Amino acid sequence: MAARQQPRGTGLVVQYEDLVPESEWKDQHEATILTIDLPGFTKEQIKVTYVHTSRMIRVTGERPLGDRRWSRFNEVFTVPQNCLVDKIHGSFKNNALTITMPKETITKMPNLPETSKTVAEKVKQLEEKRLLEEAVRKEKEEEDEKKRKLLEEKEAILRKLQEEAKAKEMADKARKLQEEARAKEMAEARKFQEEVRARKLQEEAKAKELFEERKRVEEASLKKKSVDESVGNRKIIERVLPEVDYTKSGSGSVTKPVSGRASEVMKSAEEKLGYVVDKEKKIEKGMMEKMRGKKITSEEKKLMLNTGVAALVIFALGAYVSYTFCSSSSSSSSGKPE
Repeated sequence: MAARQQPRGTGLVVQYEDLVPESEWKDQHEATILTIDLPGFTKEQIKVTYVHTSRMIRVTGERPLGDRRWSRFNEVFTVPQNCLVDKIHGSFKNNALTITMPKETITKMPNLPETSKTVAEKVKQLEEKRLLEEAVRKEKEEEDEKKRKLLEEKEAILRKLQEEAKAKEMADKARKLQEEARAKEMAEARKFQEEVRARKLQEEAKAKELFEERKRVEEASLKKKSVDESVGNRKIIERVLPEVDYTKSGSGSVTKPVSGRASEVMKSAEEKLGYVVDKEKKIEKGMMEKMRGKKITSEEKKLMLNTGVAALVIFALGAYVSYTFCSSSSSSSSGKPE
């Protein structure tokens, strides 16, 4: 009993065990009886087929043994020449298949030579042998075809598995390359952001230095301008003061306190001082409103500083002129004869 494997629909490998059952021929007067022992088989698991071209009976069957194992058999029997093929019948009972082949009623011809019977038997035997060999050859071809198909299925499964493994490997490689490219892009982006941040900090530090330097220059310029304005105002006062005329007309003369030029200068200084004060009040009011709204600019800050310095200079000039005239008046009063 040989064991063979073959796929069976579900994708699981099924193992077959080939069975060679025992058979017995009985030649009776009216029929030839063939008995085949098939223990463990049922009637539904057995199939009997008559092949007209070769006058042979094929008996096949298979049954499960459990655990994906099956038992099967395939037997071929030659039908005797003197049997009526259309009246062949069979029965299955007590694990035995009985096939009954009724004989033809043949009238024996008298005076037949013995040699003709021998030749006929030899021809019959040769025909039976030929048919048997042909049946075996066909069975072998069918078995080879099954093996070839099984081998092709196995190769197809292996090829499919190899293709899936290759596709998976390529997908993993592509995913790895994508992850590396993404990591490289993120590193470059971080590096670029750091460079931009460092450049921004440098620019801010440079702008801050430039702003402080410009502020120092502006403060120095404002101080210099204030000093120049003070010096200029002092020079103006010095030019005006000599024009004061202290005229004497004898012992009974009266001192002329201030000339007409000094009066005009004082009047002009008072008008300018009033104009500057009004302008300063307006500018201060606008600046305060902008400071409340937080809209003051650097130019407006400079203007406020210049206005304050100018007001101080004018106030100082007025005080200086008043002090000088008062001193002159006191000196002229003390020099008058009694």
